[in-house]
Amino acid sequence: MNPEKRKSAKNDYFAFYIGRPLSYVLTIPFLYTQITPNAVSLLSIIPIIVGFLLIGWGQEKWILVLGWFCFFLWNLLDGVDGNIARYKKQFSPMGSVYDAMSGYIAMVLSFFALGWGAANNLGVLDSFMSIPSNLYIVIGALSGIFVIFPRFIMHKTITTLKSEETVSGVKEKNKYGLVKLVALNLTSISGFVQILMLIAVVFDLLDLFTIVYFVLNLVVMLVSLRSIFKGKD
Repeated sequence: MNPEKRKSAKNDYFAFYIGRPLSYVLTIPFLYTQITPNAVSLLSIIPIIVGFLLIGWGQEKWILVLGWFCFFLWNLLDGVDGNIARYKKQFSPMGSVYDAMSGYIAMVLSFFALGWGAANNLGVLDSFMSIPSNLYIVIGALSGIFVIFPRFIMHKTITTLKSEETVSGVKEKNKYGLVKLVALNLTSISGFVQILMLIAVVFDLLDLFTIVYFVLNLVVMLVSLRSIFKGKD
C-alpha cells in the first residue's frame, strides 16, 4: 500500500491487524498459480452467496457457523486480490471495480443473511417481545441497503462535481474523529462486524444483531448523507 492508503486502512482495526495478516497467508498458494487479481475478486463472490444461503436457510448451529465462515473467507479473499496485484504488479484499471463489486455484495448480503437467519432462528428477543418472524427479513435487507446507499451517493457526488473535497468528511478515514472511528469499526463489513456476526450465530443472537444493526446502520447512513450534502453546499 502507499503510505496514505495504509494510514487510512489502519483505522479499521480488525480488518488491518487481523484480517490483513491472515490474507497474506492465504495469498501464498495463489502466487504459484496463474490466477489474476480480478479472477480472485470474482471468485470471492461465491462464498458470499453460499454463506448467505447457509445462514438464511440453516437451522442447525454447525450450518450457521459454516455460513459465517463463508463470509469470513470472503473477507480474506478481499485482501488476497490486492496482495497478488502488488506482489506480481498485475494492476488493472478495472481491478478496483471488481473489488468494490464483491464488497458491495458482501455488505448487503451479510445483514440480509442474518435477518433471514433470525426469522428462522428466533433468539433472545423472542422472550421479551413478539416480533413477526418475517419482519426480520425486511429489517435485515433494509440494514444492508442502509450500509451501501451512502456510498452510491458519495460516488455520484464525486462524479457530478468532479471533486472529492465535498465528501472528504466521509471518504478520508484517516481524518476521522473518535465517534466516526467507533462507527467505522462497528459497521465495517470486513471489521468487527465479522466477530459480532460469529457471536450472534453461536449464542442465538441473530434477532438482537439484526435489530441493533438496523438502528446503527440507519443512523450512520443519515449522518453520512448529511455530511455529503453539507459538504456540497
